[in-house]
Amino acid sequence: RQRLPGTDIGLRMDVSANALLRGVAAGQLDVAFVHEVEGCPLRVPEGIEERVLLAREPQFISLARDHPAAALPVVDLADLADDHWMVDPTVDGEWDGLRRVLHAAGIDPPLLHGDYHTAASLIALGEAVAPCQPTSVPREDMAVRPLRGDPLAVRLLLYARPGAPLDTLYAELAAAYREVALRAAPYREWLRRQGTAATLPLGPCMMTA
Repeated sequence: RQRLPGTDIGLRMDVSANALLRGVAAGQLDVAFVHEVEGCPLRVPEGIEERVLLAREPQFISLARDHPAAALPVVDLADLADDHWMVDPTVDGEWDGLRRVLHAAGIDPPLLHGDYHTAASLIALGEAVAPCQPTSVPREDMAVRPLRGDPLAVRLLLYARPGAPLDTLYAELAAAYREVALRAAPYREWLRRQGTAATLPLGPCMMTA
């Protein structure tokens, strides 16, 4: 709103990235910030513009604070083989992407369907674990840990209708993402171990870590 005074700005949230992209193509949305699950390409309509914010963002795991694996700095998939995994099948690619990764790891844990609000409650109670964004902030009753080898990942993308100020929007989004990433302790530590903090997308007036 500071950048575009007097402009009527609205926000639409949808777990389906493909639905948001259709909205951009139809002129219902000016821009869409989405993620693409690794191995599950989005259906991108013709005629919209794209910027890649991050080519590969690792997905972490959220689990109860008293889960045995929460005591580890990095969690193996095998450590979670007996847990119920929570997945939202309405998120484009998430169901297929997770099943593929679990199959490759040689484990077949029970999968539960539900949205992220339901997942948070079950995780805190120790009834489930779930993939999460690395920018997720741990809670008193929930830990966030990286997975060894980063088997789950997404690509972060910004799409816009023709004529939208995509470069300016990208710079603002990059600055905001970097700020959030470095504020999340588990992600910040992961970046430090990888030596990749300086490769985070840079917006205006941002310094490398």
